[in-house]
Amino acid sequence: MPMMQTARPLLNAAALVLATIAAAHASSSEPFVTEGATLRLVTSGLADETGQLRGVVEIRLERGWKTYWKEPGASGVPPQIDVALSLNVSAAQIHFPAPEWHEDAYGAWAGYGEPVLLPVTFTVDDPERFSFIKADLFLGICETICVPVQAQLSVEPGRAPEDPADTALVDAGFEALPRVPDETFGVTEATRSGDVLTVTASTPAGGSGPAALFLAPGGGYVLGVPKPREASGGATRFEVPVLSAPSGAAEAAEVTYTLTSGDAAVTGTFTLR
Repeated sequence: MPMMQTARPLLNAAALVLATIAAAHASSSEPFVTEGATLRLVTSGLADETGQLRGVVEIRLERGWKTYWKEPGASGVPPQIDVALSLNVSAAQIHFPAPEWHEDAYGAWAGYGEPVLLPVTFTVDDPERFSFIKADLFLGICETICVPVQAQLSVEPGRAPEDPADTALVDAGFEALPRVPDETFGVTEATRSGDVLTVTASTPAGGSGPAALFLAPGGGYVLGVPKPREASGGATRFEVPVLSAPSGAAEAAEVTYTLTSGDAAVTGTFTLR
């Protein structure tokens, strides 16, 4: 009996080690549970020959909760990711699916009111070496007020994903991203006159819903909510308040946009002068 009592802790310790090894080689992190949402980092398991590793931040929002797009307005918190504490991983870029407009006591803002996947591209310095992702994630989760959330999500990319469902989830996240604009769907002209920016966009004929425009300006500009003013002949004209412009604003600034029409979406850039 004493021998069995001695062996039991050893067996438990061995099981713990095996569980730790299995978790370390998983292609997804442990869930991070916070008020209003559960967060998880999921990867496709292995970087390609150029050192690019695909993943998604899975945000499972509870009913009635929301989170922000990359340009959330004056009072919002855009999702941010930092991989400075990672091993053999030097950068991470979040990509954004098309958002929707939401409105609260502070005004209108762009974001997501349903569970969402935010695709991430990680840069692995040497695909042949061991890698460990320690991602510090910062974002806002909102019900009636916004709650800033900071989570640390860790993944050790293996030679292959532990769970094929992880790869499927990553693929679904990237497939849902807006596509590249073309002459039939995208911004065709942008002109500024004083404190008003006028943006003209071509939209697909027979779209399943009205067009919406979301803008993320650079160069120190702050823009208001784009308002559609007219839609005819496959084109929609938006008027956008220029809330703030940098001093010496004669220099050009790049604006990233997402344009939606029903369930379809494109993302591109135009120049603001």
